[in-house]
Amino acid sequence: MSTVMKQDRLVAINPTRSCAPIGAMLSAFGVHGSITINHGSQGCATYPRHQMARHFREPIEVATTSLTEKTTVYGGKENLLAAIENIWNRFHPTMITVCSTCLSETIGDDIPGIIEEFQTNHPDIDIPIISVKTPSYIGTHITGFDLFLKEVAMRIPLKSRKGDSNGKVNIIPGWVNPGDIRELKWLLREMDVPVLWLTDYSDTLDGGYYDPRPHFPPGGTTVAELQDSSRSLATIALQKYVGGEAAKVYKKRHNIPAYILPMPIGLANTDKFLETLTEITGKPISPELERERARLLDAIVDTHMFNTGLKVAIYGDPDLVHGLVRLTTEMGMIPRFVLTATESKAWGDDMVALADELGIELDIMMRTDLHELHKRMKAEPVDLLMGHSKGKFLSDAEHVPLIRVGFPVEDRFGYHRRAIVGYKGAMYLVDEITNAIMERRGSLVSNTLMAEMEEDIPMNGGGCGSGGCGG
Repeated sequence: MSTVMKQDRLVAINPTRSCAPIGAMLSAFGVHGSITINHGSQGCATYPRHQMARHFREPIEVATTSLTEKTTVYGGKENLLAAIENIWNRFHPTMITVCSTCLSETIGDDIPGIIEEFQTNHPDIDIPIISVKTPSYIGTHITGFDLFLKEVAMRIPLKSRKGDSNGKVNIIPGWVNPGDIRELKWLLREMDVPVLWLTDYSDTLDGGYYDPRPHFPPGGTTVAELQDSSRSLATIALQKYVGGEAAKVYKKRHNIPAYILPMPIGLANTDKFLETLTEITGKPISPELERERARLLDAIVDTHMFNTGLKVAIYGDPDLVHGLVRLTTEMGMIPRFVLTATESKAWGDDMVALADELGIELDIMMRTDLHELHKRMKAEPVDLLMGHSKGKFLSDAEHVPLIRVGFPVEDRFGYHRRAIVGYKGAMYLVDEITNAIMERRGSLVSNTLMAEMEEDIPMNGGGCGSGGCGG
């Protein structure tokens, strides 16, 4: 029987979470020409920039109001007003997002009121300026991402007339990598479905080298597209906990059907995504996608003898963990421990329901850190670990292969370009997992998995010497 637990220990040891502002900042990078102002101390902007730069390997530009001891006592209103004006004068952005922090929320700055005062005093600056409440004590990085999407859904789309449609489908990919968004774009091109992305940082956070450097990185969803998103056929959120609430806003405010799907990792979840597109648009799944699906099935069959029955521990964001549990089960593996830093009873219930559906027994941990997972792994060893770079310490200590997925991956290059969604993304994961298992167990020789030798094979006497075989 699956169990759900929440950490009682107040101190986090090797946490899997990042702070809430980083989520709002990341999503804002998906709007072309947008700039984020972090209303807090300088370090509250430096830390997210550091984390994102190490993962995406791109310059991360985020403004800060640089609150000090004085503004902590007397309020940061003047700093924020000056920051908005400076950003406009220097960059002329298409949109400004103001993220609050622990400091600005604790001292009680009325950020929406300050923004309204600025707009009243500068009627010539006609761009959206939105605020997102992201103190780190309200949740994790996915909280900030989700709240930004919800704020955009409430503030940016224009009111549409009944029956007026742009023929597009709003897609909310959630917290994914640029490579994932590109894979989703390929799937939708194959389905011939016009899409409006909420939001798209596949180019803004994985751009090219340009000389001269453009004022803003190419790519991203435009503000005009966001305004037009109220005329779409439907909204599909590909993560329940990052974008699900925004999809509900579109349904409530603009009467656009909302589909909240599991993250399309693996066979069944990708099937569900494509079948939903067919349901919305009436367009069939293309022959090329059918062939991709067949190749994924073949990859699972080809590797089942290496993976079947192996135990897995998975940690990360709620939707990512949910998708990886289904994929590893499709591969014949046994997910044993799952962990997220997010505190969500709904996620716990979802994981229990998934475990019951798949016929597995899960230890489900929420609002928990990697120290807790390490204790479980010592008591009951696993064969594979899946999650971001912070799991390296567990991997090294327990000699368990780590498949790097999620955010941040900062001890490897290029992982932000790799897709784990769709049929191709699943094939990549199947290959990575199988290769990691094979490397741990030994070498493949003549279709037989050989155990690693503890001693070197003699190079002379009874076989081929240093000069090679023959003569």
